[in-house]
This record gives sequence, structure tokens and C-alpha cells, in this order.
Amino acid sequence: MTGSHVKALLLAAPFVFVASIASAGGSIPTTVTTTNNDPSLFLGMSWTFGSGGAPGTPGITLKALSTNKRDSGALTGGVTYNFDGTFGCDIGVAYNTSGATITSSYDICKRGFQMGLGATKSPTTTTTTSYMNTDQNR
Repeated sequence: MTGSHVKALLLAAPFVFVASIASAGGSIPTTVTTTNNDPSLFLGMSWTFGSGGAPGTPGITLKALSTNKRDSGALTGGVTYNFDGTFGCDIGVAYNTSGATITSSYDICKRGFQMGLGATKSPTTTTTTSYMNTDQNR
């Protein structure tokens, strides 16, 4: 048997296998994976920059994000408890990476820009396997 015959035999083997399953009334599995990207909550540390030369303040922030899709941008809005005893309310944008979320927003209450770093819930992934019936006699 020559090299070209072996190559032709190897290329034909998968087709023979599928054809034998189909003629025997077997099933061919099909797998589909779906990722559900939903609105999510963000919890993290923030730094609100002071306005008019006031010093900035660190804090803990809780925000709602428009999506938890990884490696994607999102809209955000939330509240912050600053360690100087004040509260803030902000709107802005976020970027979800595979391990963390970064926010950039404007604190309406304190009238200053804010940066945040924290976490969101990961998107849920659903994997479904179905079997295609190849029995032609039904």
C-alpha cells in the first residue's frame, strides 16, 4: 500500500464511521454551550477624588451594572460609603475583565470623579447535549 492509499484511507475513515452510525439507526451527539450575561451587582473599593482641591477619600461601593459579560463594558450606578463618614451616589461606566471589574464614575453627591475596583458575579454557562436521530425508517 502506498502513502497516497494510506492517506486516502485515513481521510475516509470518519465518513465511514458516520455512515455506519446513520445506517445502523444510531445517534450523533451535538453539544451547545450558552453564556447568560445578566445585569449584576458590583462590590468593591473606591477612591472619590475631591472637587475644588479637597482631598480624595477611599470607600466601599455597591453598584448595579448593566451586564456581567466578561471582557466587555457596562453602564453603572450606585452608592458609596466613604471612610470619612460621608455617602456618595454615582453614575458611570465599568469594564468587566475575567477576574475583576474596574469602574469610572462621577459622584453626584460629592461632586467628584470616582474610580473603583471590585468583583461581580460571573455569567452562568449552560451546556446542553442533544442527540440527532439518524434512523431513516421512522
